[in-house]
Amino acid sequence: MKKLTYIEPKIDTNVFKIMETNEHKQIIFGYDEKTGLKMVLAIHNTVLGPSTGGTRMADVSESKAIEEALRLSYAMTYKNAIIDEPFGGSKAVVIGDPSRQKTKEYLHAIGNFIESLGGAFSTGVDMGLSLDDAKIIAEKTKYIFNSKGCSGITTGHGVYKGIKECAKEFLNNENLDGLIIAIQGLGYVGGTVVELLSKHNVKIFGSDVDEQLAKKYAKDFNVEIVKPSEIHKIKCDIFSPNAIGEIINDKSIKELKCKIIAGGANNQLKDEVKHSQSLHNKGIVHAPDFVINAGGVCHGMCEVRGEDVKNALKKTDLIPRILKQVFDLSKKTNTPPMMIAYEIAKKKIEKVKRERKNESVKSCK
Repeated sequence: MKKLTYIEPKIDTNVFKIMETNEHKQIIFGYDEKTGLKMVLAIHNTVLGPSTGGTRMADVSESKAIEEALRLSYAMTYKNAIIDEPFGGSKAVVIGDPSRQKTKEYLHAIGNFIESLGGAFSTGVDMGLSLDDAKIIAEKTKYIFNSKGCSGITTGHGVYKGIKECAKEFLNNENLDGLIIAIQGLGYVGGTVVELLSKHNVKIFGSDVDEQLAKKYAKDFNVEIVKPSEIHKIKCDIFSPNAIGEIINDKSIKELKCKIIAGGANNQLKDEVKHSQSLHNKGIVHAPDFVINAGGVCHGMCEVRGEDVKNALKKTDLIPRILKQVFDLSKKTNTPPMMIAYEIAKKKIEKVKRERKNESVKSCK
């Protein structure tokens, strides 16, 4: 089972040992002397097809950038697999301060780096980069999506559908009426979740580091705002993390007062093996993040294929069906849902590998 979950590698000078830990295919470093661009790209697996994953920008250390690229690219492999998209997993992290370094030349340098890979990596903007940034990056590369709309909104629709499935499965409450839901992060994803939930008779608590954004949702959707450091402590039916990763850790698990965790944030569990089991032991249901937040991938892949992104909203109907499958197997085997989700996705990848191997053997005869 451990082989099917992400194992945090120790970031040191042994780069190939780091790659071996979770079977990554490539780590590519990009640097532009003129703009000072520093960029780390991790490509995890390309069995299903060319790699895809978001590009984020954060003022972090080089080792942290490598860690994030490795972990998020790993998740992207399984996210693509579980929703049957013919792409592998990758992730890029730009090391820099989004508030002061994003000049047009800097964004063009990002585009040039992506273009230089010749399609081995297609991407959309993530944390620290905006839709406007995507349009500027797209002036230098054809391998970027998100320039035709916001994938965060599609992600939010998928999270909402996942929340409904969780409530139906574990609270016997498909219409959500009377539930208390705590939303961490009110950006495109969390904000969309709030807007959709507001159509139901629910009590919503919310938090965001952007105080003005929080006030907007308090006014427009009657969200009761709490401090970001307190949102996970709210006594509620469902806690929905839609902001930073690693929110579920040794400390926060002790403070949780929810029955279900269902949100769009990536890397919600600090340690996927340890903390998925801890939640399971505590009786808290965790909807695997790479399943419930797969709406963003649906959106991006529609752009890659040149389809109307409205098709992505239709494909998010897959999310509750996959969650149902995950939860059924979790109950049957008394295994944390995260472990089950990895196993389902892994089997899909292995099936494609076997089919290609058989085709190769036939062609040689």
